[in-house]
Amino acid sequence: MALQITGTFDSPSESTRRVYIPADIVTDSAFPFEAGDPYVLRVSRHEGFAVTPPDSARETIELPPIDEDLL
Repeated sequence: MALQITGTFDSPSESTRRVYIPADIVTDSAFPFEAGDPYVLRVSRHEGFAVTPPDSARETIELPPIDEDLL
């Protein structure tokens, strides 16, 4: 099963949104980034966003269903 969390966006300023990713996610072996790694954030209009390494050639990402126990 894919790792999933639920949360809200922090808004430190009018033009900034911040997302916190908990330690149990970033320390899992499936998490693809280390501290200091570069990334590209791509927005899917009105749906969400994906964070990928800059060398990712993916144009689509299949998502698992949302775990209803999180909601």
